[in-house]
Amino acid sequence: MGRLIDSHCHLHQPWFNDLSNVIKNAKQNNVTKIINCASDPQYYSQVIESSKYDEIYVTIGLQPTLAEQYSNSKIIENTIFQSDKIVGVGEVGLDYYWVTDPKIRELQKRLFIDCIGLANKLELPIITHTRKAESDSLDLLEKHAEVPVLLHSFDGNLKEVKRAMDLGYIISVPTIVTRRKNRRKTAIRAGLDNIILESDSPFCTTSEDIKLNEPKYILDAAKYLSKLFEIDLKEISNITTFNSTKFHKI
Repeated sequence: MGRLIDSHCHLHQPWFNDLSNVIKNAKQNNVTKIINCASDPQYYSQVIESSKYDEIYVTIGLQPTLAEQYSNSKIIENTIFQSDKIVGVGEVGLDYYWVTDPKIRELQKRLFIDCIGLANKLELPIITHTRKAESDSLDLLEKHAEVPVLLHSFDGNLKEVKRAMDLGYIISVPTIVTRRKNRRKTAIRAGLDNIILESDSPFCTTSEDIKLNEPKYILDAAKYLSKLFEIDLKEISNITTFNSTKFHKI
């Protein structure tokens, strides 16, 4: 079968200490490249340090739940040149699941717009966090984004997925697709040419019996999608890897 890429995960403490073992496990399951995401400044240094491994690339962002603490993207810009393996601005975006206060949601929008502006300035792709805020996120991206957009773990309805595809965006399908019907619907709606795979480690496990997700479980998601789309596992691997390689330019 072909090689696989974990296009979004969080490999840092307090969840992960021994990255060499995580990488070993991944490679034993055909996952040869990993995009490690830092979405909280307290983890920036750990994630940047992880890029010393040949298999790991990095994105730097600000999760929207931090909008009360950070009014702009300056801390991302001050950090992003610390590694030549940084391949995107993210995750950034909107979260209406955890944040219900309209005033704080407005702060999220301002921060998101500023982060999009930074990505445009640096000519780096954007990786979005969009939870229960799909329509507003697409509105802001359509208006402001001038670079490629990856909708991380996107869960929009049929109309929103179609809109995202019409805008030329791609969607990352998390490993939890093995046990979430809505994730399967999103993958099918987007189509093979518009999806990539992510573990979102340590979250989104393929089974409730697994307590800590790892990039190695990307293989399980690929196997599941091969059955869902009724095509060979190698083809799933080749298509999703091509899509991720093209997006992240790795």
